[in-house]
Amino acid sequence: MDLTLQKNSSDKIIKNYENHIIYIDKDKYDFNIFVSKDFIIKWQISDIDRIVTDDINDVFKYNPEILIIGTGIHSILPKTEIITQLHANNIGVEFMSTDAACKTFNVLLQEDRNVIAGLVV
Repeated sequence: MDLTLQKNSSDKIIKNYENHIIYIDKDKYDFNIFVSKDFIIKWQISDIDRIVTDDINDVFKYNPEILIIGTGIHSILPKTEIITQLHANNIGVEFMSTDAACKTFNVLLQEDRNVIAGLVV
């Protein structure tokens, strides 16, 4: 599915997500990543079904407004302690399939929101 949107000031628009590969600008990622308007870094998460607060600690230093977690093919419900910790740091959070997370990230990026997406391929 083609996710190309109108170009904004960031080159981090997700162009496509299919077959467990994320396409951003001219690059492709076949591993889990955190992406924002300013960076793409590898996300060292071992199992999304067992996500814990340590798995998202890297995002706190960037002080995002919203964290979107793409959980792969199926959406999962995280432990309440993860949501509590994010909310305590004034960070909104949504868990959804990676496909939906890519689309949501692009929309929020187009709105110039301070958003980070953690995407599981």
